[in-house]
Amino acid sequence: MISSILVVLGFFILGISCVDPSCTGKPNTLPINENALQFVSQVANGRLYTTQGIDPPISIIHVYGTAYEMGFAQGQLLKPIVDDIVPEVEKYLEAQVEQSLEFLPEWLQEYIAEEGVDAALDLTYYATRDYTPSYFFDEIKGLSDGSGIDYQTLIDIHMLPELTQAACSMVGAWGEAIKNTTGTLYQLRALDWSTNGPFQQYPAVIVYHPTDGHPFAILSFAGFIGAITGFSSSPVGVCEKVWLSYSGEQNRFGYPWHFLLRDILQFDNDITTALNRISNARRTCSIHVGLGDPVNKFRVVEYGYENVTIYNDLTYPEYPGHPKMANLLYVNKHKQPSNEPCLGSLLQAQYGAIDSNYLMQHVTAEHETGDSHAAVYDFAQNLMYVVVASPYVNGTYTPAYNRQWTKLDMTALFNEKL
Repeated sequence: MISSILVVLGFFILGISCVDPSCTGKPNTLPINENALQFVSQVANGRLYTTQGIDPPISIIHVYGTAYEMGFAQGQLLKPIVDDIVPEVEKYLEAQVEQSLEFLPEWLQEYIAEEGVDAALDLTYYATRDYTPSYFFDEIKGLSDGSGIDYQTLIDIHMLPELTQAACSMVGAWGEAIKNTTGTLYQLRALDWSTNGPFQQYPAVIVYHPTDGHPFAILSFAGFIGAITGFSSSPVGVCEKVWLSYSGEQNRFGYPWHFLLRDILQFDNDITTALNRISNARRTCSIHVGLGDPVNKFRVVEYGYENVTIYNDLTYPEYPGHPKMANLLYVNKHKQPSNEPCLGSLLQAQYGAIDSNYLMQHVTAEHETGDSHAAVYDFAQNLMYVVVASPYVNGTYTPAYNRQWTKLDMTALFNEKL
């Protein structure tokens, strides 16, 4: 007993001594929410559950069939929510988005200033339409028909990620870096994005059971089908962050990145095929992409119009504040390359014993990353942990990294039959 206490004390002292003072956040000690999901309703090609013990609850939406059928089912199931969120999103876009587009090409900023955000979203649609597979538009048409929301309005909302990429952090840890060394992978995706809009009032995990492809899930908000965070039954995990230091040629005519990431989840069996998809795509925005699978582990991709650069734990640059560690690959929430040492010091402090709990309780909370939402993918257990910020009310909210995480059994979700 005494020896066990000494070991725990030793880890505690090690953690305190290694974590940099730039980590201003506090550990998140809230228990993981493991309550059973609450059944709500069912339609011909879908089923709706909600989480219990989380306010607001997260909608867990199962959809089945063709693209149109899955969209129609989601529209039916979420009609009351979509009716509420769409006008709020439109109002938010007019009030807020123009103030946060400094990274866009100057001509596009000027266009938004003269014509408004709606016109810019329409322009984005016409620039990307010919490069986007038709089944995405089929699904949005189904969503429109099922919910009664105007189709073009839903199209405009789905163009939003092409205008507003987020900061974000990502981590992949395996092998020597983790507590469980049986070949698994822990992957963190922390979204640092809008927290003063309506999105976190309507959180959703959409579990797709498509006719074409394999089951997958995205963490999103009601009525949005693009993948900004997701995990598939392959399994493959995806995450992204804006690449602010990109200095190459800009391109707005191509395949929206959030649809490309969703194709990875739906069709690709591993990150090797995902990387081929990225390399062969006509890319638009400059972003970092994180890709994980249990065999090939984790890769970080610098994804731009002109070229793609793929990094592993050995090839990613080492610089002050970003120490290189075997079987560990990470990018913090700041503009890259970043000398801010918090994330690296947190991972270094627990190196050799990193697990999903550490990523949730310490890495996100102490680095203060994932203010909008976050997910941890546990590949060995086929689990996805998710957390979403509280609604923005009277100028205040609780960031996701300080809220209670919810545990989702992805084996059960992917195997659920209609």
